[in-house]
Amino acid sequence: MGAYLLRRVLFFIPTLFVITLLSFLISQSAPGDPVEQMLTAKAGSGGEQLAERQATQQAYLDKRRELGLDLPLFYFAIAPLAEPDTLYRIPQVKTQEALRRLVYEFGNWRSVQRYYQVLQRVDSAFFSISSDTSWGERRTDFRAILILLSQEKEYGEILYKLHQLQNKLIPPLYPFYQELLAAVEALPKEAQPWKVYIPVVHWYGIHNQYHRWLTGLFRGDFGISYQDKRPISQKLGEAIRWSLVINFISILLAYFIAIPLGVTSAVHRGALRDRAVSFTLFMLYSLPSFWVGTMAIVFLCGGDYLSLFPPGGVQSTEHSGEWSLIARLGDWAYHLVLPVIVYTYGSLAFLSRQMRTALLETLQQDYIRTARAKGLPEAVVIWKHAFRNSLIPIITLLASVFPAMISGSVILETIFSIPGMGFVSYGAMVARDYPVIIAVFTIGAILTLIGILIADILYAVVDPRISYTKR
Repeated sequence: MGAYLLRRVLFFIPTLFVITLLSFLISQSAPGDPVEQMLTAKAGSGGEQLAERQATQQAYLDKRRELGLDLPLFYFAIAPLAEPDTLYRIPQVKTQEALRRLVYEFGNWRSVQRYYQVLQRVDSAFFSISSDTSWGERRTDFRAILILLSQEKEYGEILYKLHQLQNKLIPPLYPFYQELLAAVEALPKEAQPWKVYIPVVHWYGIHNQYHRWLTGLFRGDFGISYQDKRPISQKLGEAIRWSLVINFISILLAYFIAIPLGVTSAVHRGALRDRAVSFTLFMLYSLPSFWVGTMAIVFLCGGDYLSLFPPGGVQSTEHSGEWSLIARLGDWAYHLVLPVIVYTYGSLAFLSRQMRTALLETLQQDYIRTARAKGLPEAVVIWKHAFRNSLIPIITLLASVFPAMISGSVILETIFSIPGMGFVSYGAMVARDYPVIIAVFTIGAILTLIGILIADILYAVVDPRISYTKR
């Protein structure tokens, strides 16, 4: 057993690496610029335009450095000879993508770099000239076209936008426009397309975004939330405890209720008791949890009907840390008993049917007939010989139970106003808070691996015929 567990743990290492790598790549492929999501750029006016723009750019660069986005993506990169190993240093994501596309088209980084540098000079010159009301709308249009030009990937569209830029040209910027036009026209003239077909390897070492993210992951640091700028570990830590408590209790209740019901149905197969249990459980299974939760609030939480439970939340408004432990536990139990019931009832039918089917199959085995032939009491045959070997399907479900314990339920947590993982995950998806989404995905994947390992151990515990030391 020990050797098997060691092999499984060692196998989890590459599996975990693949999971974290997929999580990281998904987060990197998410649309939008994370720095822009976290910053609100404000345009200046009058003589302070250049100073405000420089302050905004510096804030952008500082935030980018804080998030580690000024580092290369991975330990190495396989790229064409035409692409430099420093392209990741371009701050704006859309501009970086546009330059990479031009490098792939023309194969000459020096020409593309010159074009980018001239764009930067035009942009700086625009903010350095004094504001003139006579230019009015032309000035605004010029700036808008210039921004689109810096993000343009197609050479034909670049020429078209240059033509638009010329129609909105401000007199002080004429020399810079001529320089920009010359840089654009030089792109096809100095093209070296053969460089695109020669692959090279750029080695960056451990100073990269993935390594920074992975080491933070092992420390429990998942980064910063785009939505409220809080550490994700702190944000999820507050949410996990409520989802964990509710799901842990509901899972325990489901197992402790469903397993005896499944055994009862199997032992009394076809009898009235079996039909009554099956009918009741499947009737409950057919009721949508969101409808049951809503009806429970309407009829049991005040209003025109009974007022047995609070309509939502996890604790009273007057709840205080100065209360005794018993008082605080009682307050939490009073608020969570209704959500736990709604969480639990839906899984009873599935678990009981799994137990019933497995036990019925076990009862057909030869060793069960032998035990009965020896005159053993039926209770001993069922609970000592058959029950233990019928738990394999129930144990198999553990692999999905572990991630489910922290995943929460979006609908039920919203209905009962529970600040759990489901509620936080839904808010992150709506706000496109990708670091939070990726953190939840990664934690769920890791817990799935742990669940599979525990299930393998329990297989050998409940069924002596399973041995990991034999070949």
